[in-house]
Amino acid sequence: MRLQKPALLAAAFVAASVATSPADELTTAGNKKTPGKLVAVDAKGVTFSANGTEVKVPAKDVLAVDLGNKVVSTPGAKYDEVELTDGSAVRCARVLIKGKTFDPTPLPGPAGVVTPTFEVPLTAVFSLLRGADEARSRDEWKKMLAGRGKRDLYVIRQADGLNFLPGTLIEGNEAGDAVVFEREDGQRSNLRLSRASGGLVFNQPPQAVLPPTLCKVVDVFGNTLFAQSVELAGAGMKVKTVAGATVTYPSLQGVAKLDYAQGNITYLSDLEPEVTAPESDPLEPRYTWRRDKNQLSEPLRLDGATFAKGLWVYADTTLTFPIGDDFREFKAVVGTDESITNGSTQVRLTVEADGRVVYAGTFKRTDKPKALNLDVKGVKQLKLTVEADVPYNGNQLVLAEARVQK
Repeated sequence: MRLQKPALLAAAFVAASVATSPADELTTAGNKKTPGKLVAVDAKGVTFSANGTEVKVPAKDVLAVDLGNKVVSTPGAKYDEVELTDGSAVRCARVLIKGKTFDPTPLPGPAGVVTPTFEVPLTAVFSLLRGADEARSRDEWKKMLAGRGKRDLYVIRQADGLNFLPGTLIEGNEAGDAVVFEREDGQRSNLRLSRASGGLVFNQPPQAVLPPTLCKVVDVFGNTLFAQSVELAGAGMKVKTVAGATVTYPSLQGVAKLDYAQGNITYLSDLEPEVTAPESDPLEPRYTWRRDKNQLSEPLRLDGATFAKGLWVYADTTLTFPIGDDFREFKAVVGTDESITNGSTQVRLTVEADGRVVYAGTFKRTDKPKALNLDVKGVKQLKLTVEADVPYNGNQLVLAEARVQK
């Protein structure tokens, strides 16, 4: 069937009515809600059917797809929680570690709904919190994480709180109920998972460049997944998370919602950075950086596109932003503002997260803009440095839509 243009969405769906079975509901920009059926999902958007008409809606125009399935509520249920490095959270009845693979058993959902299967590499896991259903456990866990070092932690819950053994978790045994743990002095031990009554924390090396987040998947089992891809597979759905885990739902009854409005975003141009830059010549004053505008006080423009938010940064300028530690990703589209015609051959951008370089690249005036998506989970300070061999007018970069996202 011929697909209509997104601009015709409202007109095409105006006569659509709720189907006899629980209808999916598409919410688009302007909070317009349309009942119908989810047909397909890909990196570019969703295909949705209503009243006999299929429409391909770009991801940027989608706020949510509600599949009409409710998250199960089980007051008093006990569970542990696995958090992935991308912020995904999985509630578990049990967890095994087999070799380099994490094997969570999810909580049961509504009657008749089959639980999903998980493929989770150990490198995708940030932590396992025991007793995550208890507020006290979560509070103690958060305080412990705030003061942790740079090693893996084997955490034991004691009467006076949490105690932990720092070291390196190498792998699990064949049965999955014990791990090889190397202490800071190099001694290795086989430790039972059951004795980690507080949980486990993994000091995973961050990925410099993350796959883009497509949407947040909420399922009926109480899990939330930050997805880099979503695929309708037979009667179900396959989700690949940003961290690299794969979750397969045998039936769409196991999925509650695809959330494309993924939570809290903070634009760097709304923050107050510490600025390090050469003193401006009084005879030839210049800007070192600007918020949401270029040096001509015009909107930021890259490759024919105009951006309402972003940073314009002159060469030999460093901006250090305090971002707290609640964000997962730093995103920006980087290039030379198209109003510049006299820049040098290349300008360098370095991005540091708490003093660690997570990106370093060069940009020529003739280059196409480049999208950055960097891992800043747990980072408190983000530093951006723009440099050029010869700092004269024209050597600058635009970081359009520069933002951190939870």
